[in-house]
Amino acid sequence: MPRPRQSPSGSSLNAGQASYVLERMISDRRISPGEISRYVSEMQHEIVDLERRLQALRSAAGGAATGGAAPRRRGRPPGRRPGRPPGRPRRGAVASTGAVKRRRRRRSAITPEQLASRQLQGRYLGLIRQIPASRRGQYQRIAKEKGREAAIREMQDTLKK
Repeated sequence: MPRPRQSPSGSSLNAGQASYVLERMISDRRISPGEISRYVSEMQHEIVDLERRLQALRSAAGGAATGGAAPRRRGRPPGRRPGRPPGRPRRGAVASTGAVKRRRRRRSAITPEQLASRQLQGRYLGLIRQIPASRRGQYQRIAKEKGREAAIREMQDTLKK
């Protein structure tokens, strides 16, 4: 069985780093949102395949793999599902007049630099979509070499905006 590949630095990415890399790959047009959707949908197929292989291994091993009777788990009784006990309100919920109110999560404020970057990216994407697909590569190279601002100026001159 082949070994799983590691990232070039030898360490795995955390969720924030993976999200950043994915967004950069989309903006650099190295991967499309459609490809990402395809990978996500393939996860379920892989889970089904793994479960099928596990079942085949279990049946091939017979009862020897479990070592007899399975040990009983501690904790909740077998018929009880995980989660809050019945009759208890949700954490953070306040019962008033029979209705359950939920607390809303506050969004963290973005920095002025993040806002400026998002606005610039929005302007770039709005303009690049107006450029014919056959000529987009030219402006993508400009954005990569000279920056998004230069690419925006070139596109505005081309579109006469």
